[in-house]
Amino acid sequence: MFEYDPAKAGLGDRVLFGLAKARFGEYPPQASLSYVWSSAIEKNRMIVSPYTDRAMMILLRMGEKDAGSWMEEEVNMLEDYRKAFGADPPSRARIAIMNDSDNTGESSVSWMDYIEVFK
Repeated sequence: MFEYDPAKAGLGDRVLFGLAKARFGEYPPQASLSYVWSSAIEKNRMIVSPYTDRAMMILLRMGEKDAGSWMEEEVNMLEDYRKAFGADPPSRARIAIMNDSDNTGESSVSWMDYIEVFK
């Protein structure tokens, strides 16, 4: 989740994000990238979130082939952000790890060993 920077925002975003901050007490993220293992097979590797065009889903794996196996993933968040949003990312970001299957009605379990972030 890439942090919103009001100093770099246009008027429309300053109003929109200002309203969000007034309502929730803090700014929402400027944008986000979600790296996804999907049980469904999708046509495109990068998909706009159905909830907001400020969130892009990047499919790392699709289908059942690697389910139940330990896998190592490596991504380039800077490059992916530029592809997704056509600009350089904000200088600060947060990482969240989630497991989400409520929209498909399935259940899922995920295990994680470690995360390394390189600058």
